[in-house]
Amino acid sequence: MKRSRFTTALRTGVALVAAAAMTMTVAACGGGGSSSSAAASASDTVTIALDADPAPNGYDALLYSQGQFQFFSSLYDALFVTQADGTVAPSLVTKFANNADNTQLTLTLKDGVTFTDGSTLDSTLVKANLDRRSDPDLPIYQQFAKGGGAEITDVSAPDDKTVVITWAAQQATGEQYLADTAGVVIGKTGIDNPDSLTTTPDGSGPYTLNTGATTKGSTYTFAKNDKAWNTATFPFKTVAWKIIVDPQARANAIVSGQADVAVPIGADTVDLVKSKQTVTQNGGTIAGFPVFDKTGVTNPAFGKVEVRQALVLGIDRETIVNQLHPGARPTSQVFPEASPGFDPALDVEWAYNPDKAKQLLASAGYPDGFSFDILVLGQPDVDQIAIQKQWEAIGVKMNFVTATSTDAVFAAATTTPLGWGAQFAIGNPLGFVQGVLYGGFMNLQKATDPAIEKALGAASASTGADQEAALKELNAAITSSGWYISVYESFTYVGYNARKVTEPAFAGTGAYIILSSVKPVA
Repeated sequence: MKRSRFTTALRTGVALVAAAAMTMTVAACGGGGSSSSAAASASDTVTIALDADPAPNGYDALLYSQGQFQFFSSLYDALFVTQADGTVAPSLVTKFANNADNTQLTLTLKDGVTFTDGSTLDSTLVKANLDRRSDPDLPIYQQFAKGGGAEITDVSAPDDKTVVITWAAQQATGEQYLADTAGVVIGKTGIDNPDSLTTTPDGSGPYTLNTGATTKGSTYTFAKNDKAWNTATFPFKTVAWKIIVDPQARANAIVSGQADVAVPIGADTVDLVKSKQTVTQNGGTIAGFPVFDKTGVTNPAFGKVEVRQALVLGIDRETIVNQLHPGARPTSQVFPEASPGFDPALDVEWAYNPDKAKQLLASAGYPDGFSFDILVLGQPDVDQIAIQKQWEAIGVKMNFVTATSTDAVFAAATTTPLGWGAQFAIGNPLGFVQGVLYGGFMNLQKATDPAIEKALGAASASTGADQEAALKELNAAITSSGWYISVYESFTYVGYNARKVTEPAFAGTGAYIILSSVKPVA
């Protein structure tokens, strides 16, 4: 199956979040693992409401983002998984170790893991999975591909249970790039024939697809896989995923009991959900402008660091949050508050300062300002309109241009100087920089920055306190170079029925929950 370039771009965040609805289809789902339609009692079933179709292009988990692991962890296991505290833990791996210079990561695989096609976990299968990293249709593997921030140059299988991964550069904590969706291992049939994954999952996870109770784009029903190695970790016999796109309808579903968990609920429906159910929340979602052009190709002004700095200083974040996003946190930096490398001093240094912004524009050769185009889908949102007025006050005019096709949306990363990235859930800041901001779709022009590269290399090659210090340097370098213009950090809200299920845990600062944390109330 050949995916469109737009669909790939959408999953990696080029398009506005609102465009996700464009990828959804409603059609009968054929094929797949379990065909059992045996009914389960309400207490044996957990129903989770989602805001979008988690599998619009089938069941190849590697087509999707890290956040989709909350769904795909039902069907697939990963080499490592993210814990609630943000650390990663071995899953299909029993032990792992780096070589002396942190350029190789050796994994020892778990015994007794089988896939729905009957194949078993071994080093050859893991190598075959990772060898797909050159496939441009797999956005989750972009960071592993040639030129990626965590490029893998070789994967070897010296024996059945040992995998040796060689990195292009030092990676002291390479295991974090092999967690959740990026670390998913697909069975032999799915690897040999990826097109089969369009209708038939091929995983070793705790559940299998119940085709008789699944309607693609509407409801996905998974039945317990009693043969799974970790079946005891997932107590419910059935997991039903219901796609409810409308935020109000999703809130109503959790309030009325039609769903046991709703991921996410909108900030404006929190009070409604709290009136009948319980709400948990997590930060780590950054709203802002990814700056695609740092070289002046699409607009000469953006090749000047002073111009990008002026745009950072030209946003009154406090006003935007107070008037439009109560409860959010104004921020000038791309690293979430709860993540290593966050530095509160950056929010002070790069806070709203229109006078300094004008001075920087003048020093860059734009004393009278300049104008540029930004692509929008339909109408600009309230944040874009508010920031348009604020930038006009420093002499910069942002013109909204409506996209005429999905190809134009994809091309925006190379044809326009910056985009409104809506919200990016940044659970792993180092991975986000390596795989998206510096080594991925936010830098298709392959711009370089010595300060970012130096800090990125130091963070990749270190651990503990040394890595945290390097991450702070990286965060400062990104902010001061204007590679990403952050506006606010928002929260992800999840509603749940506390009388039936335990509180869902988030995957660190990621905007997705850990499925195994959802258990029946004792």
